[in-house]
Amino acid sequence: MTHEDSQLWDVYVNEDCIGCSACVAICWEVFDLDDEGKAFSKKWIKQSESVDDAISACPVNAIHYKD
Repeated sequence: MTHEDSQLWDVYVNEDCIGCSACVAICWEVFDLDDEGKAFSKKWIKQSESVDDAISACPVNAIHYKD
């Protein structure tokens, strides 16, 4: 793993997602809605304030960084 890779995070949305799309509104470059209206995230994105804001805005706490 390079130094640059160590600054990347794997973000996921769990099954608790209710499809409110707050994460998409806040951080559309990372989150999107699938055909069922549930959010999903792109993998290996850089941690950023907008991702952290999306995590904080999720009403059901469905977005997390993987360890």
